Amino acid sequence: MHIMLMVLILVCIYFFSLIIIFINRDKINIKIGNLIFVILNGITFGLLNLYYYNHGGLEHFLTLDNISPMMFTTMMLIYFMHPKVKECFLSAAALLSFGMFIAMLVNPNYAYLFNFKQQASLDYMYDSLGHLCFAVFGVYLVITKQVKIGINTLKKASIWLYSIVTFGVILNFIFHRSYFGMNPYGKYSIYMLDIFGSFWITLIAYYLGIFVVMILGSQFNYLWECIMKKDEIKH
Repeated sequence: MHIMLMVLILVCIYFFSLIIIFINRDKINIKIGNLIFVILNGITFGLLNLYYYNHGGLEHFLTLDNISPMMFTTMMLIYFMHPKVKECFLSAAALLSFGMFIAMLVNPNYAYLFNFKQQASLDYMYDSLGHLCFAVFGVYLVITKQVKIGINTLKKASIWLYSIVTFGVILNFIFHRSYFGMNPYGKYSIYMLDIFGSFWITLIAYYLGIFVVMILGSQFNYLWECIMKKDEIKH
């Protein structure tokens, strides 16, 4: 399959899924719906790790490689989280939904435009499916009113994301790793791009990027809240 055709199909599935969820929002069993998303996330992320393992590209589990694999991993642990911790995770999931959708588009497009790959390989397919699942999940949380967009949601999401990223950076200092793409002893990057010549500037830019993505996600999901309010008033 051509890689751009794959992207087009995923975009259609994305919007179709959101429309179906929106139309049937009052009929959705939240517990079953959440379980379905957790299972889909586990399958897609498991397949991606298995692909890398079978092709010799998996030196370690992908959890702290970047924001996306970290969220994919922790999503499988939501049934073991303390309620307060779960609130922070769900807030982060909702605010990252738009960013996950963009990542679903950018990753295969990057390969097509810059690496001249025309056929969709399994790793791109699994990666894009994982981002698709999580992007829909984030909006689903808002539509089913499990997350309400506001300042408190932004605070909870910030606590979740910044604490984990900072923890990963501390591990980088201690063990000379490059979690979240930043090794303080060199080779620091933002999504594989070496933009700045300083680790600290790169880290600040990464933190700022997380905040911008959360703001964009909050605005995108606020639109869904407005649509729901208008629909409720109409009926």
